[in-house]
Amino acid sequence: MRATFRKTLVPLAIALGLANSSEAQDKGTKLKDGYTQLPSGLEYKVVKQGKGKRKAAAGDHAEMFIHVFLDDSTIFDSRKMYNATKPVPVTIQSPKMNGDLMEGFMLLVEGDSAIFRVPIDSMVKGGAPSMPGMKQGVGQKMRYEVQVASVRSEEEDRKLNEANAAKQKGIDDKAIQDYLKKNGIKATKTASGLYYSVEKQGSGANAVAGQTLSVNYTGKLLNGKAFDSNTDPEFKHTEPFKVEIGKGAVIKGWDEGMLNFNKGTKATLYIPSGLAYGAQDRSPQIPANSVLVFQVEILDIADAPKQVSPADQAKADDDLLKEYFAKNNIKAEKTASGLYYSITQKGMGPNAAPGKKVTMNYTGKTMDGKAFDSNLDPKFGHVSPFPFTLGVGQVIKGWDEGIQMMNLGTKGTLYIPSGLAYGPQSPTPAIPPNSILIFDVEVVGIDN
Repeated sequence: MRATFRKTLVPLAIALGLANSSEAQDKGTKLKDGYTQLPSGLEYKVVKQGKGKRKAAAGDHAEMFIHVFLDDSTIFDSRKMYNATKPVPVTIQSPKMNGDLMEGFMLLVEGDSAIFRVPIDSMVKGGAPSMPGMKQGVGQKMRYEVQVASVRSEEEDRKLNEANAAKQKGIDDKAIQDYLKKNGIKATKTASGLYYSVEKQGSGANAVAGQTLSVNYTGKLLNGKAFDSNTDPEFKHTEPFKVEIGKGAVIKGWDEGMLNFNKGTKATLYIPSGLAYGAQDRSPQIPANSVLVFQVEILDIADAPKQVSPADQAKADDDLLKEYFAKNNIKAEKTASGLYYSITQKGMGPNAAPGKKVTMNYTGKTMDGKAFDSNLDPKFGHVSPFPFTLGVGQVIKGWDEGIQMMNLGTKGTLYIPSGLAYGPQSPTPAIPPNSILIFDVEVVGIDN
């Protein structure tokens, strides 16, 4: 119900930007095939003029349809994603290197359609991740076909989102009421717009914020399609879900709804999208603005365990890691923070530095060998390389520290004690509190 170690993961590892196309026609050198080459080497051609007048600036928001080609092969097509009718949301940023796509997209206005060509040699030099079919030194180019749907300032975007959220709240409420009426369900509505019904009353006091609940659950959409469950083997995690309630570890509808139940209760939560995942597509199974229906059973309610001091937890983690290394004949280096790492393939060039955008392949496991996330295994639903800015808190501390010891092409493993991961929190059912995390990683790109 929440992301794992990463706060965001976009499907295409590129940054985009926009500006006024009327200014673009006078820039660069005209090529024989109708493209214009900018001094940076980026080539572009506007194939349809839009009616927009808005010049975007850094921090603005845009939406685009994007189709990326390498030779004649499609690398990415936003129209063939799980919600093909929606453009890709983009936050405008300034170009960071010669040939940066950002420079090209800053030549467009709302409604423009354009094609951009970027030399593979420039992309690789700029730290872009390599992929099958890329050839250096032969003049190969990546082609981007782009249609701009909208451009808004930060303030305009905020106001639009607030207006849409207010409108969606009414839509969700009617949808829930219609569902309840159709199915003959009597439910209680809270001030936030959450509904819940109790099928079996438990005993004892209701849960309070800070307590840890052990829960069985099945999540569905209003059309009855299940998207997650810990009681259905199809979803591959049948252990009870333990969560500290009221602490933001789960969606708002859970944090609020569970406080109405006691041990043994069987109930259903009807959660409007504003208390779930809002206007963002969560997955192919959970489209934007989805009302979620959760059937839950409260197996146990426990007070928060006695807090272990960070020093004691660090020692316990270190002891477990040493035992793990000895058992598996692993040689790893230890840093002052308690992080361990091993390098299985040396890279080349300077190490990644704070502030640089780094692109990674990774698989994350707990110490029992169970994988909880990966961009290499299709079952986790995101097989694109993972980009993030190093050293600014976009990832867990163990990543921010460990990746700085690696350069382009490095393959290795990070052994991250809980204090450098999620500590006493449980971000997903697959990562219990105070978990040591093991990441097999490969650095596939570092921005210059």
